[in-house]
Amino acid sequence: MATAINYNQDNIDYNVYYQYVTVEGIQIGYREAGVSNQNVLFLLHGYPSSSVMFKMIIPILAKHFRVIAVDLPAFGFSDIPSKDDFDYTFKNYGALISAFMLEMKISKASFYLFDYGAPILMHSIVENPDSVEMLIFQNGNIYMEGVGDKLKEIKKLYDENTNESALQLNKFFELDYTKWEYVNGVTNKNRIMPETYLLDQFLLEREGVKTIQINLKRDYKTNIELYPLWQEALKKLQPPTLIVWGENDEFFKREGAELLQRDISNSKLIFYPTGHFALEEFGLEIANEIIAFWQLNFKN
Repeated sequence: MATAINYNQDNIDYNVYYQYVTVEGIQIGYREAGVSNQNVLFLLHGYPSSSVMFKMIIPILAKHFRVIAVDLPAFGFSDIPSKDDFDYTFKNYGALISAFMLEMKISKASFYLFDYGAPILMHSIVENPDSVEMLIFQNGNIYMEGVGDKLKEIKKLYDENTNESALQLNKFFELDYTKWEYVNGVTNKNRIMPETYLLDQFLLEREGVKTIQINLKRDYKTNIELYPLWQEALKKLQPPTLIVWGENDEFFKREGAELLQRDISNSKLIFYPTGHFALEEFGLEIANEIIAFWQLNFKN
């Protein structure tokens, strides 16, 4: 007689579930794993990705946290509301995240701030500083010194506002560029799975999405204007902060990570020899660093 093998010896469900919740009339998709009474770890993606970027690390982190990774509207598999129904700005995304947490009855969490996720979550954190347990910054910048040449190039094209600059800008929303974001600066390109950038581009090609993303990237200048405010907020709050950074990133330079470490006394900075999407090459290492940093600061 065959005997069933119990692969989960502690009988805790670490499976990852994709679910939906309606927030302010918008259907938001999110990945969730872990136990409901564990400390919440909130993961927020950047451009052009979605919660799928965390697929490798969620099962690891779920043994220590209740992990929630949201798809923003017009990203991933969340709704794509019209511009009349949703204001596609970083500030409004931040307000939606706050509303999402309220809907999910989450009052306190640790936050993973990556790329667009950094300014979006900073908008939310400034309004709700008591919601912060711990921060993890991964190539998510809040310092002018951390702004890289690629972001400056895009800003220059928006500022020129000519037919030629518009044609140049459109290239930043095509497959060649999406792939470049993943493979540029990496140590081993064979570690970058093609489904990452191909899925991102497939979702980007949906009706109306490129226009939304072009306008959202134009709005990034509002984040730069708020960098000093966000810096002062974190200096005052002084949350335990882990900084994990792909040092070859052409969007957000290592100087941004170094200044963050300088301004937060209880912080740890680790550079990895990779590009913008550091999880693709060093996901396991980063997940273990998150767990270790949490245990160092919070485990009794």
